[in-house]
Amino acid sequence: MKNRTFIISTIVLGVILVVVTFYMLFVHIHYYNYTHNLDEIRNQICEDNHYEYLDYFSEYRGKSVYYMLKVNIDGVESYVAYDTDMNLVDIYQGDVVSKEEVLEKITNKYDVVLEDLDIAYENERFVYYGLYQDDEMLLYVYYDLSSGDFIKAVKLDE
Repeated sequence: MKNRTFIISTIVLGVILVVVTFYMLFVHIHYYNYTHNLDEIRNQICEDNHYEYLDYFSEYRGKSVYYMLKVNIDGVESYVAYDTDMNLVDIYQGDVVSKEEVLEKITNKYDVVLEDLDIAYENERFVYYGLYQDDEMLLYVYYDLSSGDFIKAVKLDE
């Protein structure tokens, strides 16, 4: 009886070890490297251009890949977009409509609740970008950063 318990325990521990090893090798390490690479890109952009980083950075993958940062440029709160070659694409230094206002517009128009919006650079302008997905629908929405006006939406459903 004790021998059987030992064998079962060894098999269970072996399976747990295999699952944890698989997770570490094929999920966690890749995720860590990806986020670490993004941190290095953000730091390089800020250092090379002497920006004061204001706690917003995202990678936007549309037709092209852009790195979006919120920075302080000569005392002015600004959004900047950089391409994958670390070239400045555009700067926005105007008024920004609140996320809550845009989220409310999205909820009223599409009857969905988004958790958050990101800043993106789409069609040569700075926009709020949101994604909603459930079992029946995939929705991408774009609203102007300065006015909160609707720009476009892509809705895929069954």
